Amino acid sequence: MRQQTIWRLAGLAAVLGGTIDLFGPLLYPHLAEPVRLSTYVLIDVLLLFGMLGMQSVAGRVMGWPGLVGFVIAVSGVLLVRSSAAGIWGAASYTVASAVWSIGMVVVGAALLAGKGPFRAPAALWIAAFVIGLAGLALKDQGLAHRLAGWCFALGFVAAGVILARTASRAEA
Repeated sequence: MRQQTIWRLAGLAAVLGGTIDLFGPLLYPHLAEPVRLSTYVLIDVLLLFGMLGMQSVAGRVMGWPGLVGFVIAVSGVLLVRSSAAGIWGAASYTVASAVWSIGMVVVGAALLAGKGPFRAPAALWIAAFVIGLAGLALKDQGLAHRLAGWCFALGFVAAGVILARTASRAEA
């Protein structure tokens, strides 16, 4: 399989995962438990594939800091998926999602510093983290939590579009 095909598929995965994550909260109340949990797993698998594609395209630009952020982010995804085991008690999901978000902030900072092609997603992931922290400090689990989630998901949609465009440019 050609590299451009992998990038295009990773871009599609990121767009789908980000879009499902954006609109999922409208559907979750109407889904039975196994379907809802399967949707969460699907989102995370799609976003992971998008992250792998982004690392493939921008790994050199991001350098070691980006690789460290990527490893932290992937670890965060795995921790999110295993948070039901309650490793950190009742806060397991919160800790796991914070690890994922911190990883994406490090990736975002590396992308911005390296002037990589993923500047808009980088800014969205950093904004998601800052908004999430502000919401935590203000004890706002409503609007701030939703805004942070939207920024995070939109970052993946934007990254997916950039991945697909990168694949098209490489073929031209």
